[in-house]
Amino acid sequence: MLRSKLPAALLPLLLLAAPLQAQDALDRGAGFFLTGRLNRAIKFFSGTVKQNPNDARAKEILGYCLVIKGKEALREGRYEEARTALSGAQDFFPKNRELKLLGLLAELDQTAPTPSIPVSTEALTTTAETNAIFECLFGDGPCSKGGRYAVHIVRKGETMAEIAIKYYKDMTKWEKIWGANPQIPNPHRLEKGMKLLIPLD
Repeated sequence: MLRSKLPAALLPLLLLAAPLQAQDALDRGAGFFLTGRLNRAIKFFSGTVKQNPNDARAKEILGYCLVIKGKEALREGRYEEARTALSGAQDFFPKNRELKLLGLLAELDQTAPTPSIPVSTEALTTTAETNAIFECLFGDGPCSKGGRYAVHIVRKGETMAEIAIKYYKDMTKWEKIWGANPQIPNPHRLEKGMKLLIPLD
């Protein structure tokens, strides 16, 4: 499992990488992943992608989590679980031929079990996917450059200008918040309980 692969001293250092004034909305999912709770991370990032389908960063992290889950399941002989996870990962990485082959192998082993088809150990390692998730969460590559945001729940009577002051210390940045929330037709009519994405980049 992933938990055994991460040094215990590494977790606090990685969590400190989060911005101090506002937490990145993906920090909770990162915490699940970093503590080895892969299924909880998948559930978190699935919900994030469902809530914000344009979040490329969450999509990429979810895709890599599904690849890790699929490879671990295939390695342990849980073929249905492997096939489901790898199929889900293919939605995020449609050009990845390795995923397609691993998915077909899982399907073959499930429908026509054979006496131990040897699968390359290297094909089932998850180091590349784990590193890609770290890069998305804490690196400076293309995945980590965009998409850092906080989720703000609107309080009664709150305006976008007030929210801009809270996050940016500048009320003129309310348009940045409005631009990140195209579902809001009128930025001057916020309702209590609305969820707004607040870009942190």
